Amino acid sequence: MALTDRALEFCSFDAGARLLDVGCGAGASVEHLRSHYAFDARGIDLSPALIAEGARRNPDLPLSEGSAEALPYPDESHDGIVCECVLSLLKEPLKALTEFRRLLCSGGYLILSDMYDRDHETWQPEAWLSENGFTVLLREDHTRLLRELAARLILANVSLEGICCSPAGPVGKPGYYLLVARKG
Repeated sequence: MALTDRALEFCSFDAGARLLDVGCGAGASVEHLRSHYAFDARGIDLSPALIAEGARRNPDLPLSEGSAEALPYPDESHDGIVCECVLSLLKEPLKALTEFRRLLCSGGYLILSDMYDRDHETWQPEAWLSENGFTVLLREDHTRLLRELAARLILANVSLEGICCSPAGPVGKPGYYLLVARKG
């Protein structure tokens, strides 16, 4: 949650702000946003198994099944969108970003954290965001955290297979970024 908390330092959300965690998994970030910040946070994920796991862990979490590329919410219905470790896995990331823009209120915040290929950084969300009325407030490299995670997984005897890949194929030298943007 350290990167989520870091991103929130750049957002001026009021208590009760409507936040959506896209690719929420079992809802850990949703729970954090609700319990630590009093946000009206909800989550959506493509995996029914992860949604069910979150519901078993905390039946009060508002989690639903759905796709980042076709979000079932009205236009300008959210003050913020959080998308952690998801955008790089999508087949159509620009379609997802278009959906995020549609859902965000004017002045709403988009928080992205994800992997990227440091050797061949061919796609950068900042260009798309700037072209579509967003102001990038923060972009930080947090590759060190990715290295620490890999080390912990190796020490726990967990395979790293599939962690450094995207739908386009293997990633050269993986990096990790945090980005906060505001819709104009």
